Amino acid sequence: MPRRSHFPFIGLLSAFLAALLTVSVLGTAAQADDADPVVPVVPVVPADPAVPVGVDDSVDQTTAEQALETVQEIVETAPGSVATDPTTGADLTMALRDLALTRDDLPKSLQDDAARLLARPGTTGYRPPPGSGGIECTNGSGLPCYTAPEAAPVCGSGICVHYVQGPYAPASGSDAPPVNYPTAVLNVMKNVASRYVAAGYRAPVSDGSEFDVYLADLGKRGLYGYCTTDQRVAGHVTAAAYCVLDNDYAEFGSVPGPLGNLQVTAAHEYFHAVQFAYDVNEDGWLLEATATWAEDEVYPEINDNRQYLKGGPLGQPAQSMDHRRGIAPYGAWIFFRYLSERFPAVNGPGGMPTIVNDVWNLAAGPANSRQAINAALAARGTDLRTQFGWFAAANRRPAQNYTEGAYYPRAKLWRGVKLSSSRRSVSDSVEVRHLASRTIRFKSKVRGKAHLRVHVNGPKRKKGGYVLVTIKRKGHAPLTRAVKINRKGDKTKRYPFGKKVQWVEITFANAGKKDATAKVSATVR
Repeated sequence: MPRRSHFPFIGLLSAFLAALLTVSVLGTAAQADDADPVVPVVPVVPADPAVPVGVDDSVDQTTAEQALETVQEIVETAPGSVATDPTTGADLTMALRDLALTRDDLPKSLQDDAARLLARPGTTGYRPPPGSGGIECTNGSGLPCYTAPEAAPVCGSGICVHYVQGPYAPASGSDAPPVNYPTAVLNVMKNVASRYVAAGYRAPVSDGSEFDVYLADLGKRGLYGYCTTDQRVAGHVTAAAYCVLDNDYAEFGSVPGPLGNLQVTAAHEYFHAVQFAYDVNEDGWLLEATATWAEDEVYPEINDNRQYLKGGPLGQPAQSMDHRRGIAPYGAWIFFRYLSERFPAVNGPGGMPTIVNDVWNLAAGPANSRQAINAALAARGTDLRTQFGWFAAANRRPAQNYTEGAYYPRAKLWRGVKLSSSRRSVSDSVEVRHLASRTIRFKSKVRGKAHLRVHVNGPKRKKGGYVLVTIKRKGHAPLTRAVKINRKGDKTKRYPFGKKVQWVEITFANAGKKDATAKVSATVR
């Protein structure tokens, strides 16, 4: 996560945390709005991964050097420059993942730099010489590195929390007993891990010992935590991982507070370790979107992930959902929230909708995100084209289409047009990027009876095109229906207009692999 891709030292303690957290099993059971087509929910048996289509995992030296430079740019943030806007910044987890995948393609002179960046804080051989002093590493990596003897780790349920004791002691308040921060972190991690296992997800790949979590002073660089692998990996394979979390979360304000920041960061970053047990080289947007979705499933009362909605399909409907820059991958979590509420069946006591678990089972190996999502939906009697179309229309009215939609931003219009007796027609065209949508609204200023004749020419059906119409009559809730376009994406149809109709919206959705053009013309008759 941008605000959770994170950094150095390793001290520990803080006064905020209490003992072991109770695992609360929460599921979502929201229903989509009445305008949605009725799609039968079928029990899903995870299928074999889809056959790869032209998968090419080869990289060149330039790509590898760019991956190294990206990580170096992130970690060169000056100490003390805590970000005031948590939605800014680059993602260290994905940058380190990319570096791990390309490190062997670097020139020999740069491979040691990559190894230092991927090394664990306690890795022998990357610590500064004895007597160098201080907690900050001086090995040039810019990432956490213990320069003092490590305290005895706190372990339980297959997880170990590592930290440096040094001169630090558990903090305490005047009216509270001392709090053991490493133990509190372990309790949070145990809660997170147990939820994922109970929901049917794979455990992280073992590296021969317990899953390792390191505490470091990441907050002074405005970073919350990261998870990566120090293994040599190439292609669509599984990989062991380790995580680094901030040592107190004291630098990030009062909302959601130190405990809340720890909880959602742990849930998000540990889910990356789970994802690596399926495919360390899966599409980056899928990794970040589902990790952001998962943190909301484990800690639904925190709602930290709402801050990313402005960067995804809700805030930027014209932007491709698989866009990787900025906070876009995190904002794409709303698509998996939509699927979760549309198909709310859960797997076991974990209380997490099965649909995302099925996507990851199908994504294991060389299958890409589109193939995995489409296969999971096919098992439920539908497909990506249909669900992405209804998702795009639902985003125009989130309050009516999501259980927490009253707190979500509304997807923007591409264009709004007022039609009246003096202006009776309009025509226009627009680019609809892959995995994106565009909506035009025709507002009625006609006093008498009338119809609106609309001709649409959107992306072809086989290319992922889907068109919907939403009509808002006075005194009634908006009603959405699919437009039955032909194979070329065309359709001409009349809709009620006039004084009893407030507006008519046409939504073009493109679930295909390529960008396309949509055309629309409308005439009042």
